[in-house]
Amino acid sequence: ALVTCVTLVILVASVIMANLYGLAMATRQQIWMGASTDSAEAVGTLTGDIRGAVNLQVGSYQSNVFTRTGTTNQQSGNALMIFPTVGATPWTLYYYDFTSSNLWRTNFYGPGLPGDFKMVSANPITNDATHAIFTEVDYTGTPLSNATAVACISIYLSFTKLQNPQVIIEDGSLVDLYQVITTVSPRMRL
Repeated sequence: ALVTCVTLVILVASVIMANLYGLAMATRQQIWMGASTDSAEAVGTLTGDIRGAVNLQVGSYQSNVFTRTGTTNQQSGNALMIFPTVGATPWTLYYYDFTSSNLWRTNFYGPGLPGDFKMVSANPITNDATHAIFTEVDYTGTPLSNATAVACISIYLSFTKLQNPQVIIEDGSLVDLYQVITTVSPRMRL
């Protein structure tokens, strides 16, 4: 009877431990799938807007002002203005908010018409200073140094997804780093 009881306890404990391990793995997979879905949606939105562009401008966005990168500088920055038609309006602006570490999308349809602000990625973007989010490149992937001939837009997004939201990001923390690097060419040109 004692051997049977001990065997039963070991068997039940093993089943409980296997279920707890499976639950932990399911939670971890949810985090990975959520990050993958978020990055796919962000790239899908960016790709759709860039492909429908007639004109693109890369620059910076600070204090509610978009500043295009100088015409003789490397065409890279943390903001992208997209013009889907010829003219000044309407336009779509993607910009990186340094305070919240999020990528935002806004539309402007003209004076007196309502625009909107939408967060593009729910995960904080962690691009370092050496990697701008948007870069104008030619067909070989070489960054352009003039603002006159835009062939493609290279997008670089690096972000983290916490496995536990209360964990502080530091060496040895339980975080996952994700990077999305893609190049998109507009279909419509002037």
